[in-house]
Amino acid sequence: MSEPNSEFARRIGSRVTEAGSGASAAMWSVSHPIALHVATFFAVGPLVTGLMFGQVGKSLGGLGAIVALQAAAWLIRRGRIAEREYAERTITRAPPPRKLTGIALVGLAAFSLSALGDGQPVILGLVAAGLMGFAAWLAYGIDPRADKGLDQKLADRAGLKTEAVLAALEEARAKVRAIETQARGLHSRELKERLARITRSAEAVLAQIEKDPGDLRRRARRFLVTYLDGTRDVVSGYRAQQQDLADTPLADNFRHVLETVERVFEEQREILKRNESLDLEVQIEVLKTQLEREGVH
Repeated sequence: MSEPNSEFARRIGSRVTEAGSGASAAMWSVSHPIALHVATFFAVGPLVTGLMFGQVGKSLGGLGAIVALQAAAWLIRRGRIAEREYAERTITRAPPPRKLTGIALVGLAAFSLSALGDGQPVILGLVAAGLMGFAAWLAYGIDPRADKGLDQKLADRAGLKTEAVLAALEEARAKVRAIETQARGLHSRELKERLARITRSAEAVLAQIEKDPGDLRRRARRFLVTYLDGTRDVVSGYRAQQQDLADTPLADNFRHVLETVERVFEEQREILKRNESLDLEVQIEVLKTQLEREGVH
């Protein structure tokens, strides 16, 4: 699917960079596992006591527990985000076992705090690790383990394989995330909001393609490559030069380009909903014409 050097991407990405030289980010709202952060405070006491009285084992036990619990909290939070994404998608790979790894780290923290920090026998440390790991499993669950594949009838009708569809969707979503990351570095709230709408429309198009993967064999595939590559590159170029470009005509041109991209994504989403085909050759040529008119080419 990769067409990193698409004409659209080359034209708008390179032009913004050149003009700037001449002028001289969820995605998802997921709560942290607060209990693990609270539990971290119980490890501070052994760490401080060990440092004050030169008790190396107690210090290492407390420090190990703190590190393990914070890493577990981060992994479990990321696992929750991935689990929500997995639940909302029709075709996707099973996420990495982040929550499972976090649960293992909770057990490690309990062992470190018990066996090292409190000087308990190893067997009691292992019991504490097992109990805390089990409690974390009950609280947070484990990661989904099965890939979500194509419906066999859809696959036969479209002549596609699950791996090909997964690869195409993952590549497109990586580009959407790159656009979101670049957008977070822009100073203009208006441009950030416009890019947020563009990425939401892009995700909606991808969700529609999941329902009818046959679109990947038609023009939706080129549409995603062309527009996502182009949008990512032009935002990256503008972000790098935004201070120099702030009061130049190219700043308005950049805004006009995003307006066009937003409009076309919305059109594509509505057309896919109606299961109609869009003449993307015409749409892409219209955008190129505007880029030439605005001077972003």
